Order: sequence, then C-alpha cells, then structure tokens
Amino acid sequence: MLMSNQAVAKYRYYRWALAIGVGLLTLIITLALRFYEETKNIKNMQHQIALHTVDKLDKLLAPVDRIPFAYDNYYGMDCDQIQPQLRQQVARLQTLRSITVVKDGIITCSSLNGDIGKDFNQTLPELQSGNNRLALRTATTIKKGAPLLMLWKPLGSDNSNGRLYIFNIELLSDFLLEPKLPFAEQVKLNVMNSSLEYANHQVLTSPETLSPQVVHHSSLYPYSISIFGPTASSLALSQLSEHLALSMLLSLLAATAIYLVAGSRMSLAHPISHAIAQREFEVFCQPIIQSQSGRCIGVETLMRWKSRRHGWVPPDIFIPLAEQHGLIIPLTRYLMKNVAENLLLFPQTPEFYVGINVAAQHFTDQRILEDVRSIWLPAKPIVSLMLELTERTTLGNIDSEQIHQLKQLGILLAIDDFGTGHNSLSYLKTLNPDVLKIDQAFTAAIGTDAVNATVTDTIITLAHRLKLKLVAEGVETAEQANYLREREVNALQGYYFARPMSMQFFPAWLESYERENRFKAGKPWIEADPR
Repeated sequence: MLMSNQAVAKYRYYRWALAIGVGLLTLIITLALRFYEETKNIKNMQHQIALHTVDKLDKLLAPVDRIPFAYDNYYGMDCDQIQPQLRQQVARLQTLRSITVVKDGIITCSSLNGDIGKDFNQTLPELQSGNNRLALRTATTIKKGAPLLMLWKPLGSDNSNGRLYIFNIELLSDFLLEPKLPFAEQVKLNVMNSSLEYANHQVLTSPETLSPQVVHHSSLYPYSISIFGPTASSLALSQLSEHLALSMLLSLLAATAIYLVAGSRMSLAHPISHAIAQREFEVFCQPIIQSQSGRCIGVETLMRWKSRRHGWVPPDIFIPLAEQHGLIIPLTRYLMKNVAENLLLFPQTPEFYVGINVAAQHFTDQRILEDVRSIWLPAKPIVSLMLELTERTTLGNIDSEQIHQLKQLGILLAIDDFGTGHNSLSYLKTLNPDVLKIDQAFTAAIGTDAVNATVTDTIITLAHRLKLKLVAEGVETAEQANYLREREVNALQGYYFARPMSMQFFPAWLESYERENRFKAGKPWIEADPR
C-alpha cells in the first residue's frame, strides 16, 4: 500500500508529532496519578502519626484515671500518715512524679513535698474552670522549669476535693513526641494554651509561628496533638523522581504504540470525512470503447484525492478505508452529485452510459434507490447510469426487489472485478446484472499466463451463455485488444485507449478521438433507457 513520497514525508512528521504528544500526555498523567496517590498516602501517614500519639498518651493517663479515690481512708489523718501511701501508689505506676491531695480547696499533702497548705484555686486556677482536667506547666520546686503534666481528678462537682496526679512528662515526651521523618518533623502536645515538643523541654505559651499539617484531639481528655512538617503536596512532589523511570517507560510504550497504530491505514479515516466536506476529491473518468466499432460508448467515473496534507493519495488506500469506516456511502453520493452536476460534458444520448462504483452496503435499507431518486433523476439525465458493484464485499444481502426497482428506473447494473472476489455464481441469478467486467489481472495474463487465460475464456463463455455484456478492464496492448475482440468481448477499457482523465477534459478528448478514428457501423451494445 504505497503513497507518494511527498505524502509519506508529511505523514511521517504527523506520526512523530502524534506519538510524542501522546507520550508526553501519558508521562504527565502517570506522574499526576502518582502525585495524587503519594499526597493521599502522606496525608494518611500524618494522620496516623497523630492518632498513634494520642492513643499512647490516652493509655498513659487511663490507669491513673481509674484509681479509686478512697478519700475515707485519709479522714482524720495528717500528711505524715498519708504521704507513705501516696508514695506507694506513685511507685506502682512509675510514670508519675507525684500525687497531691486537695481537701476543702487546700492542697493538704503531696507524695513529693509533704504538707503544702496552699490554696488550690490560686495555685492552679486553670483547673477550676469548666471541664478542664489537664494542665501543662513548669515545676517551681524540685528541678525548677521542668515541664509537668497534671491530671485533676475531683471528688464531687465543686472541685474542692480531689487528687492531682503529676506526670514526668519531661522524660515521657522523648517517647511520645518523637518526630517521624519525613512526614512529621515536629510533634507537639497541646494542653489549653501551652505546648510541649520533643527535645525542647520547655512549656511554650507563645502563639504558633507555623501552621500544623494535622491536629488530632483526644476523645477522652482535653488535649490535642499537632503534627508539623512539609505539606503533603510538597513532600509528594519531592518524591516524584522515584517514579520518573517507570513513568517514562510507560510513556515510551504509549508513544510507540501510537506511532505504530498511526502508521496503519486507520490513520487516514478521519481526513477522508474532512476531505469530503472540503471537496478535496476530484472526479476522473476513463473511456469505455466498443470492441467491434471502436466507438466510445461510456465512461467509468473514478475518485481521485489530492489531500492538502498528504498530496495525492492512491485509491487503493482511501477506498478500502472508506469502506471499513462507513464513509464509502458519503463518498459515492459525492461522486454521483458531481456527475449529475456535469452531465453536459457527455454525449447526450441514452446509448452512452456513465459508470459509478457502488459498495454492497449502499443497498442496505434502499439507500441507493433513494440516492438515485434524490440525486440522479432530478438532474433529468439523457445518458444512462450504470452502477458497478464490486466483489470486494459480500453481495448476497442485496434485495432482488431493489434491483428490480432500479431497473424500472432505467439503471444498468454491472459486477466489477468479476472472478476475483468471494461471491458465488448463484448471485448472478439474484442480481441479474447487465454487464460483467473482467478484472485487469485476467487481461494482463493474455499471452503470458495460460492458467489465467483459461479463466478469462471461461468468464467470456459464461457471459455469452447467460447473455450478459462483457467489459474487459486493463487493456494495455494491441495483442490484448485483438484477443478480446476475437472472443466477442463487447467493450474494452484501459491505457491502450486512454488513461483516466479529469471529467472536465473528457469532451476535448472525445472530439480528438473521434476525429482521428474511423468507426465501423454497428448496433448499440446497450438498450436505450426504457423510460
């Protein structure tokens, strides 16, 4: 399947452009999908870090919160008697720094400092408002400045009695708030307006200078965990290089596939539809010569496509493409309309015919009958119309009633390329053609190929017995013309008489041909239009 050098060069450029475009698009889409997935995974990982930290801290506080108050055990006892019991509880829990007892709003006893005697409301006012049960502040006695996490467990609703549990959060923060790179560069514990972070054992009361990526609140206690670090999108972008190799491989495969697909005939399907709309197709015709008299008795019309992009595109490329992609019917209508608009270019006699190639699918739902009535007949033609059916497609689905209606309208029917297709001889009875056209492959075999020459003689004999007219295509030599004439083939077509020419040049050719030749008298080879 060949194209002109100019068309090949142009089309190669478009194939490369299309392949590169699809490859780049595939690369972009692949990286975008990986970016989306990585962003989603990073956000999920940051949430998991915060959730895991909250879960660990809740588990740290829960055992203390479950200790029974047992206030009656301390009734009437002084701090020296209570302190040993408090120290035993601190020793059992290990995570505690101290336990402090509050009675009637006074801090009466601490497992660490003994009798304190300070006003609870003045010392820890943040624990007296609302439902606040946690406080984060620095130590003022032993190891001053160290962070302390306090859990207040009141007895009753007036907050005057209860226990205050103080945790060694300075040591625990290295375990609870350790960063998880690269997803979490900083993890902070937030209690009311104070924060504590890993490796910075100071309570921070100033506003945050950075916005956290994730903030997760505990459902059991009034605190939250903040995760600081790169945004999920920036971190995902930095990790795209890890997926670049696979993405480039996929884009290369996509570009290669498109390049190969674009190299097939399918790549010209869309331009055919565009060319019909832009009237890029030209109508050519090739004369049909009566073998005995030598007169020109008709023409076969042919489509030629001069694409603005590809140059001249051979018919053996665009005709099969048009058939395959459902464009052959619009193409045939385009041809029929052009011929109908230029009928005066042909001899105005019903004995002269114009042949138009028609695909079998054009007969579906009587579309060819409708087109003849809407395009051909309104032009009031004097010349006859011959529809030439090709054997490239199955002819068995053509309705015989439709053939009958066409013949009533004076339309002739020919089977083109007879003997080369896959259709049964039984179709000759169904279609009842007027003409069989001998394919040029059999004509070319005359004098050179004994097998094909025998097939040619068989076709001629069959046509004579069925009383069908014969037209031989591809006649290029006098030897072939004489051979066919001797075997009473009715008409000849080929380069020996004339090459296909633009329909506009046909009148000048016909005038010159008739002036240079003397014709024998003879009967018309086709019947006049019965209308």
